[in-house]
Amino acid sequence: MRIAAAVTTVAALGRFGMSFQPQSLMFRQQKLLGIARGSSSFTRHPRTTAFTSSLRSLSSNYESQSVSTASSNSNKEPLLGGDFAGLAATFSPIDGSLIDIPIHLIPEAMLEWGQEPKCLEILVSEDFANNQELQRTTLTVLPETGCGIDNLDTQKSKDTIELSSADNSDNKNVIALQYSTTSRDDNLRMETIFGIDDTYRMRVVLDLIPNDEVFAIQSPMLVTKERRTSMTSTSGTRADGGGLDGRTVSQLLGDELRRTPTFAEETPSQVSEERNSIRYVYLPHGITLAYGWTPEDEWVLQVGKEANGVRRVVARKFVVVEGQEQLDFDVESWEEDVV
Repeated sequence: MRIAAAVTTVAALGRFGMSFQPQSLMFRQQKLLGIARGSSSFTRHPRTTAFTSSLRSLSSNYESQSVSTASSNSNKEPLLGGDFAGLAATFSPIDGSLIDIPIHLIPEAMLEWGQEPKCLEILVSEDFANNQELQRTTLTVLPETGCGIDNLDTQKSKDTIELSSADNSDNKNVIALQYSTTSRDDNLRMETIFGIDDTYRMRVVLDLIPNDEVFAIQSPMLVTKERRTSMTSTSGTRADGGGLDGRTVSQLLGDELRRTPTFAEETPSQVSEERNSIRYVYLPHGITLAYGWTPEDEWVLQVGKEANGVRRVVARKFVVVEGQEQLDFDVESWEEDVV
């Protein structure tokens, strides 16, 4: 199979440095022979009163006029670039359940005391290369107790994302990224970034594998909540030479992210379910997913963020081009009222 996506990356699937074994979640069998191109448009749909209504709108011809919402967000900091500190957790894309951190990463003392963390602390640095690529370095801080807190172990991973995949249409509060993830050219990572106030962002990351026989979304999925600590990137050097301590990490996280329970332990607003071949998944902190096949034979994925009675939605639609060995995809975004 040939996938000719517009972007490439050196990102590894284990951005945590964890040894996860992704499990494919198979949906409907369909001969999908490749991704030849991707087009993006940022449109604001009329607000709807149901999540299902917004999903049905994906099967239309995208007649909504493309508009820029940058004016309403002109004072917000950009969502990419610089340094961030945050918490990262993994979830099942089937039912939204929280997936535990692998036991081998947790100190035995924490296990004995029943104090296993639900999230891992991360330090993220993002650098721009010629305004064409985003170089992201992630330091995953491993849990520690006792004297180990004074010299924390970390795992480093690096991603290279070509910004030609980014869709934000000058909107500084939502960004959609689509890029390859491994040496395999048929694996797509779909990353949706939501701005929260002026300081925080949430990243929702899913991996998708279209191939000759199946359309598969990978488990686990990754959700992070991150606080901007600097507009200037340290390029992932904070732990170089050792000496990264718990106090420094705690200060970088800030009061909100240090609170317990963490965002990952919040109760979702609804119970996940499947209706009319579409899976609706509700996760903590107002994150929502909807994915599946429409009657128009399009595979869709919507990622949403609910807050203050409004849901921001980023939707990706994948369509098999009849008579051609390729799969096209489009990206849209809008806001809608939460019922």
